[in-house]
Parts: sequence; C-alpha cells; structure tokens
Amino acid sequence: MNVTRRLASFFAVSLSLLLFVSPVRAEEGKGWDNQFQSQIHAWMDAIALRDSQFKQWKNAQVDVQTLGAGQHQWLVSVSKSGQQVGYMVVGEAPSAKGAVSFVLLEYGVGEYILFDDAFAPRQIAAEPVYDGFASHWLITHNPSTQMVNAKTGESYPAEFEASEPVMSALAPDELVHDSQQLTQTRILRPTETSPFDQIGWVHELNAGDDVSWAQLWQTKGSTPVTLTVPLHHSQVLAPFVVGSLHLWNDQYPYVGVWDEGLRFVPYSYAHKVGQFHVNETSSPAE
Repeated sequence: MNVTRRLASFFAVSLSLLLFVSPVRAEEGKGWDNQFQSQIHAWMDAIALRDSQFKQWKNAQVDVQTLGAGQHQWLVSVSKSGQQVGYMVVGEAPSAKGAVSFVLLEYGVGEYILFDDAFAPRQIAAEPVYDGFASHWLITHNPSTQMVNAKTGESYPAEFEASEPVMSALAPDELVHDSQQLTQTRILRPTETSPFDQIGWVHELNAGDDVSWAQLWQTKGSTPVTLTVPLHHSQVLAPFVVGSLHLWNDQYPYVGVWDEGLRFVPYSYAHKVGQFHVNETSSPAE
C-alpha cells in the first residue's frame, strides 16, 4: 500500500503539541496496545500447550494489521523463523464501564493465512472484509464491485454479492474472551483431506439434519464429518472436512476444518451458516 508522506515543517510541530496537550490519550493508546499484545500471546500459548498441531506457535512472532475501517477487527499473522505458521482474527467487544475486552473470532495453523499478501489483489481500492468463511477483498470499480476470496485469492464473478455479515452478529457469550483457556481438544482428521474423497455428504445436502456439538464431539475418529457452507447468497457451496474440535473453558466450542491448513471458527457460527454431515456409511468417490 502506497502512503503519501507530507514533510511540511508544521507537521512535527503539530505532533509535538498534540502529545503535549494529550498525554492521557497517548498513555491510553499504549495501554491498549500492551493489553492487546498480552492477550494474543496468552491465547497463542494456550493453544500451543493443548494442541500439538500448533507446536510451532511456541515462541513465535506476530504481525498485526487492521481489517477494514472502523470494524475493530485485527488479523494477527504468526510466524516462526521467517515462515508463516498461522493466524488469528481478533475482535474488540463492548464491555462494562468502557473497559477493553477482546474476543477470538477465528484462528488457524499452516503457512496459508487469511488476507495473505501473496494472494492480495493489486488494485489500490481492494478492502479486506472479514466474515468467517465469506471473508473477501472487496474491489471497487465505480459503479460496480468485485470480491476476491480471502483465503485462496480466487476472484468471484462480478455479479456475486456478499451476504449480510454473520460473524459480527454473534453474541459475546458465543466467543472466547480474554484470559479464557483451551481445555479440551479432539483430532478427527490429522492430515489435510479433500471433501471429495468421501461423497456421502452430497446425498445429504437437502436432508436438513441438525448435528449438535455433543454429536460432533462423540463422533468416532474414523467417521468422515463434512461441513457445507453456502456463500454469497448461495451462489457458491463450499465443503470442508472437519479435522479438529476445540473446547475453551469447557463451554466455548470451536470447529477446525481443513482449508489449505486448519482453520477454527466458533461452532455457533458454523452451525448458523452451514450444515454438518456425519457420514457413518460414506463410500469413496468413484
């Protein structure tokens, strides 16, 4: 991103005056940053401690960027020895008496992260828009717009339109908050698996069966579990193989699906936007 730099002499003077007359505001900004950094590292340590798939997160470095203007969401890129090993998406939630509270919207492990610069559109007007599986870059070509998938860099047809956001509408008690710990984990599929290796879910798309968190947790490791998610007003159907399950503080469930690495989203979100298929008698694709 190109940033225009103005080097007028009054800028330095104005900045000095601002810091002089607003020491409290400057101190508040520093306090917010310290709290944010402390929280994301606490979550990283908690995940690495409980799930061996995240072992590279131990003592890893982070880079933070803002997602969208005024959205109070941040992408945290996690790297080790110069290589990306995962990411987190963190939001700021309203809390009592104006105190800052952070929530964990999504996290993943692997070298391919959301909004990776390697897949970013080169257009200046591309804006990152976060909404779980529907996350995308929005490219504005007045009077039209176009979306680019935030995980793969795939361009959607220009006539596709984004659905109403779901992730930002989740209740605070559906998300992991500050200082909460990862207490239980289950690995169902330890390696990347294509949803088309087992196609039993295709025949269940219109069944309308509801799969609870308890049913997911009790699923046998040998049983394929698929999550299908209609995106952008059902113009795209995205199938994912469920690889892992996380439970925070024994009450906040997150589902990890294979998508160029493992990505974890709140179960409540996945349950709202998609459908789980537990394929007890699934047969291989021909």
